Amino acid sequence: MPPASSAKASHETPGSASGSRSPRAAASPDPLVEIQLGMAGIFADLADLLGNPSSLGSIYGLLFASPNPLSMEEIVERLGISTGTASQGLRRLVELEAVTPIKAEGERVTRYTAKLELRPFVSAFLNQQLLPRLGKSSDRLASLEEALGGLEPSDQEALRFRISRATKWHNRAKTFLPIIRRFLGST
Repeated sequence: MPPASSAKASHETPGSASGSRSPRAAASPDPLVEIQLGMAGIFADLADLLGNPSSLGSIYGLLFASPNPLSMEEIVERLGISTGTASQGLRRLVELEAVTPIKAEGERVTRYTAKLELRPFVSAFLNQQLLPRLGKSSDRLASLEEALGGLEPSDQEALRFRISRATKWHNRAKTFLPIIRRFLGST
């Protein structure tokens, strides 16, 4: 996923600047806003852990904790992110099937709601992010093995061991994918 320029550090509250609350959250002791921002923070940390922009997790977390669908403008206001970051994040979340766009009859504004089912989101992540990267890693490991021939014998031996270790880790990761897929099919 492309990096988001306004992604907050994982230790900051979404919509904050240097850890302080957004103007709306500070002005309102609204428990719903507090819950939404707290959930946004949880999902921001998770997104960051998985190598995605924390803003992507913040948007999903906000929608997850919203009883009613929100417009992009409401998302921008509550999280304190730019319209571009919100637009890019919503587009990506729709692609990942984690968010559903809703346009009511006669309304010009599209609103968004989080899907509460984890399976499609994780499945899309596996298929769009993890599997292609594992495929590239296989190719890279094979080319590294071929490159060993140009090294001194002592270096060859040390690096052959390390490459075989990395290959073993890689193969273990590929072994877990079918287990994860089966788990996702049963939930």
